[in-house]
Amino acid sequence: MSQIEYLIPLVSIIVGLGLADLIQSVRELVRPNRAVRWHWLPVLWSVTVFLLVLQIWWTSFGVLQEAAFGRVLVFLPYLLMFLALYLACAFALPDPDWTPGTTPESPAQKSGTSPASTSALDLEVFYFSASHRRWFFGTLIAIIVLFESITVFFLLVEMDATLLGILAGRWVALSVVPAALALPIVSDRRWVHGALGLLAFGGAVFNLFQASPIGG
Repeated sequence: MSQIEYLIPLVSIIVGLGLADLIQSVRELVRPNRAVRWHWLPVLWSVTVFLLVLQIWWTSFGVLQEAAFGRVLVFLPYLLMFLALYLACAFALPDPDWTPGTTPESPAQKSGTSPASTSALDLEVFYFSASHRRWFFGTLIAIIVLFESITVFFLLVEMDATLLGILAGRWVALSVVPAALALPIVSDRRWVHGALGLLAFGGAVFNLFQASPIGG
């Protein structure tokens, strides 16, 4: 059994579990007689996470064939990245039994409206809850950091690139992207979340077509 035949099934199982969790959350939201107060931001981020998983999984076939990934300490960050992808899928949408915490930051309390009934699931309250923002965007930051760490190592070892040259070419992904993803953790401003959500979705679509062009 070759290295790629040994590693790809493990990665694919983790990807499958993450997508199954995401799809199950969608099924719970659209099942008949389920009261849901929809909001576009968690839906948009769910699609973005789906595209991110697809992009990384698609490129992993070629990446894992590199000899460097035969070393367990090199493969470990790659495995952790896929585990973080699973968590991103799990955190993107609420579980069926999710209930809002007693936080003064909730949109319903800010607007003075009465809380949602126990049978209704409010996606806006879920998305802007402090715990969701902390775990979801924290997981996305971990994915970016792990991905860029792997990329830097690969370029240093396999491509004989210089560290300064790598940092000069990837400074946006290494610093700007994690910093941008940290903004929704510390801020609940709607325009911050809306702008970042649209940018992330556009970036995911662009990177997906870059990784696997149609017809190429």
